[in-house]
Amino acid sequence: MDRAAQALKRLKGPIATVNVCFNEDGTVNYTAVGKYINWLCEQKIPVLLLTYGSSEFASLSDEEIWELTETVARANGGRSLCIASTGFWKPAKTREFLKHADSVGVDAVKVQINPWLPKTRKALVRYFDLIERASDMPLLLWGHAPPPFPVEVVAELAQRRNIIGMKNDADPFYDYYDLIRATADEDFAVISGGQMRNFAFGYQIGSPAYLCTIAPFRPDIALVFYDLLVARRFDEAWQMVFQYEEPWLKKALEMDWLLSIKSALLLYGLYPNNRPCETRRPHTVEECEKIRQCLESVFGPIQKVSL
Repeated sequence: MDRAAQALKRLKGPIATVNVCFNEDGTVNYTAVGKYINWLCEQKIPVLLLTYGSSEFASLSDEEIWELTETVARANGGRSLCIASTGFWKPAKTREFLKHADSVGVDAVKVQINPWLPKTRKALVRYFDLIERASDMPLLLWGHAPPPFPVEVVAELAQRRNIIGMKNDADPFYDYYDLIRATADEDFAVISGGQMRNFAFGYQIGSPAYLCTIAPFRPDIALVFYDLLVARRFDEAWQMVFQYEEPWLKKALEMDWLLSIKSALLLYGLYPNNRPCETRRPHTVEECEKIRQCLESVFGPIQKVSL
């Protein structure tokens, strides 16, 4: 089995996005990140993902993205499928990053093309032509809208052996469905950009994995949900959506998703603070208390982790 096939075979189940721990001076606390990744692997989370939004790439330098990628890959040590992501880079920089990711033990890379690049076949295919020979690293596309990544171009790129999937951040129903169906005959995984409720639909038509809003701090729940879908116990899976995801997501979005997940990681003892990047303020003590109350109402008493 070649490298692409191996990565595709492992791209299943809940995906934990890697949120970043920042020091007071705005630098990355790589030690805390490494400990957190080790904990996620110990909980048997199947897939780890560095990504532009949750990993706050807009606030990181290229050098920090390089080091963060190495930190995550080294801490993972091959236990979970480790997917890194590029910045919004020109092809030459992406080629350099693919070589770096390869050298530190990353399993696949999501190529994030700048949303300002024209979403035309000519521009998109040309970009992948230009990075094709940098490494045999398995690649994932990134679908973002507006405008969407054209379905016909996704279907064309899906025929390339080293392009194994796509993260869909466009419409969670229509685009998700169209992309899954258009690539059904290829060795290609369309993964949901987020939420159990979307994956409960997508899994039944061929999507193998999803970004989970609960996996970063309660991977056990995310894994049970996935197992229910595999067992085709769909009614029970939907009950988990209603019981856990729906009330948690409502409060977390109301109080800013990124800040809420940072506060959750602090409350569970997974990070030493809840700081976002230095241009944003974290939740106040009062706001963090509201998150704690929500978490305990939805998930039960918080059992803090000792890392």
